[in-house]
Formats: sequence, C-alpha cells, structure tokens
Amino acid sequence: MLKHRQDGLVGLHGTILLLLVTAAFLGFLVLVETQGWIEFTTGVNWRLYLVGVLSAMAWIHYSLRGAAERLGALNWLEALRLTAQQLTRLMVVLFTLTFVTKDVDVSRAFLIGFVVLAGAILLVANLCLPSFLANAFFHRQRLRTVVVASGLESRRMQAWLTPRGYLGFEPIGYITPEGEGDEGDPMRLGTVAQLRGILLEHGVDQVVFAHADFDRQTRSDIIRCVEQARCRIRLFVNMNSLFGAQPTAIEHNENYAFAASTAEPLDNPLNRVLKRSLDIVVALPIVLFVLPPLTVLVWIVQRIQSPGPVFYQQMRSGLNRQRFSIYKFRTMHVYGDKTRAKQATQGDARVYPFGRFLRRSSLDELPQFVNVIFGSMSVSGPRPHLLEHDEEFSKLVNAYYKRHFVKPGITGLAQSKGFRGEVVESSHLTDRVHYDMLYVANWSFALDVSILVNTVRQIVKPPRSAY
Repeated sequence: MLKHRQDGLVGLHGTILLLLVTAAFLGFLVLVETQGWIEFTTGVNWRLYLVGVLSAMAWIHYSLRGAAERLGALNWLEALRLTAQQLTRLMVVLFTLTFVTKDVDVSRAFLIGFVVLAGAILLVANLCLPSFLANAFFHRQRLRTVVVASGLESRRMQAWLTPRGYLGFEPIGYITPEGEGDEGDPMRLGTVAQLRGILLEHGVDQVVFAHADFDRQTRSDIIRCVEQARCRIRLFVNMNSLFGAQPTAIEHNENYAFAASTAEPLDNPLNRVLKRSLDIVVALPIVLFVLPPLTVLVWIVQRIQSPGPVFYQQMRSGLNRQRFSIYKFRTMHVYGDKTRAKQATQGDARVYPFGRFLRRSSLDELPQFVNVIFGSMSVSGPRPHLLEHDEEFSKLVNAYYKRHFVKPGITGLAQSKGFRGEVVESSHLTDRVHYDMLYVANWSFALDVSILVNTVRQIVKPPRSAY
C-alpha cells in the first residue's frame, strides 16, 4: 500500500543527496584552491576522485532502501546513525582510491575536510529533506482512510497507519462487525451495516479491509459497497500473527500484506516528477506560441459563423474526483444549459461549420494545455467526461472509478488507439475503460511518449468517430 510512495521518496532523497554532495566536492575544491588554504600538487587526478564521490553516493543511494519505512520521520538519533553509515561508505571509497592508486599527491587534509563537510550536509538533509519532500508531494494528495476489520485488528492497523501520515495516509477511524469494538472509542465510526453512509459522510478515499475477519457474503457486500462509493480498496492480512514471519506478498510493509485492485505507478513521486516534466515540456511551447494566434483566428471565424464566447468552460472530475474547470474552443452555437449534457453526434446541428473542423482535428482541445500548466490535467491520461456522464458510466462499468486515480489527460491510451467521439454502445465505453485501466496500472514515461506519437497519427488521419 505504501510501497510506491516509499520507493519514490527514497529515490528522490538519494538523487538530491548525490547532487548536493557532488556539488559540495566541486565547490570545496574550487574554494580551497582559490583561497590557497591547501597547497595542491599538479599530479592529483581530481576526475578520478570525482568519479569516486559519484560511486560512493550511488552506493549510499542503493543502501537507502533499508531506511525506506522510516525515512520521512527520522529522529535525531536515527538520522545520526544513517549519516554515520553513509559517511563510512564515502570514506571507504575515497581512501580505497588513494590506497589502490598509491596516490601520494592528494591532500589528506582536503579529503578529511570534505568528509566533514559532507557529513554536515548529509545530517541536515537526512533530518529535513525527506519530510519536506513528503509534504511537497503528498500534502495535497492525502488519502482519507478507514479500516474495516475486527475490533482488535482495526486498532492495530489504526496504530500502524498513524505514524505513517507523512506519506499522505490520513486514518480517520475504523469500522467493525456488529457487536465488536469499543463503542466509547471516538475512532470507531460504526458497524459494517453503516459502511456506505460512513464513506459518503466522511469523504473517504481508501478502505483498508481485513477480509479474513468476515464471511464470504459480507466480504462481497463490503467490496461492492466500497467500489460503488468509488474508493480505493486494499485487502490486508496480518501475516505475522498468522505465521510468525515477515510477510512476502504482492505488496507488503512490516507485518501487513496488501493486495490492491490495481497497481499505481504514479503514486511514486519520482514517476510524478518525470510525468510533470513531460507535461511542462510539451504544454509550455503550445501555450506560449501556438494558442495565442490560434485563439485570434478562432475568434475571427466565430464572429462570422457563430458569435459568442471564444472558449467553452465546463466542470469535470479529475484526480481523486476533485472537480476543475476544463477549457475548450467553443464549437457549438450558444444554447441554454438543457443541451450541455448531450454528446455531440454526427452531423450535429449545434456545431457550426468551423467548429466541426476544430472538433475533427482536435484543435478545440488546445486550450486544455492551460489546464496542464495549472496542474489540473496532464498531457496524457484518461479523458475527463461530463459529470453527468461520470455518474451514468460508473453504473455501467464497475471499474470506471479507477480512472480518477490519475490526472485526466488531453489525450489517452484509448484515444491513441482510435477510440474517440460519441459513446453509442456499452462496448465502446468498456473498451475505453479497459485502456484507461491499462494506463493506470502500467504507466511509464515511454508509454506517455508512445501515446503522444500515436495521437499525432490519429490527428493527421482521424477515425470516422471523430466529429
């Protein structure tokens, strides 16, 4: 459950440590040489020692995996221990280099001074950087979490989740079978029979569920109820209490093994940085250089064919069902609200002539790059539907809500495969949701790039469903 977030935090922390210590080595070398504090000889191969620093930091980066489960909440003693381990690795690499190369020209005073400087940097970074990164990445994407289990197991899981709040998990209480749990406990929200109301009342994002504590019918009812509420659901078993051993499962943390209905690579903050970087690289030039002249052209043609506002704005549901305003070039004549929830059809009289070209070429979607810059959308991801259609489609396809586990996109895997236009049959919706689920579970940087390339092909030669 926490693995992607923990791994991402470790990856970012290790990468920043590498950059900081490498910059400190180069800066300290320039400063010492400029100020003349140490007399260097001309025979020192500083490039070799720079490679040594990089190698040591790569070793340190790899070893951070052992501290993953506590990295964002280290106290002074834990940070000192971690820093001591890291300094030991750094000194082993540097002084092994001097021994193996029999380098008598390098200044031992410089190396010792650098190690002291690196130790100070590592200590401060280990204490402050993980919590800063966790707050930056997870504060706005907190998952309000409810535990559903027997009274004893609920309290155990609640206690286990609470100190991991820095990863964005916010345990708000637990639910027990009828007749179990302390009714005076303020964290006890109610019984399984009240589950649906509790999920809606408290705006729950995630349910952690001990399936072994319930019979088959109750388990099935709980899972159906959680999915209808469009929440994440994760099943857990306290493997340590069952077998007396560390769990080995699809995903595990300490005593708990978790099975999720779908993988979420974009829960890893390192992956989110890569995706956001691609978004900015693609969206910024379009917003700065393509959108302004195109907006002027659309405005001029609209004045002739269909006077009214240049842009069309609608509320859509995005990441974790958060609502946002989506922008498009207006392609229809100005009508009242009564037609807003109706999909465009082939030969739709509401679409003015130039608007038809904008829709078929997908140029009407270009203002959404502004949404990408603002962060409410991504260049690629599941296409956001009308709020009314979200409600309608979620009743037709049980897994539909999983589309909201990632940011919606201007284009998506389904669109790159040619699934565009009106949803006429239920199979059209099922196919699109199928590709959306593949995207959520299998995201990669390469997948995003391939989607963009294939989307360009779809624009050059649009399918018949694009109208």
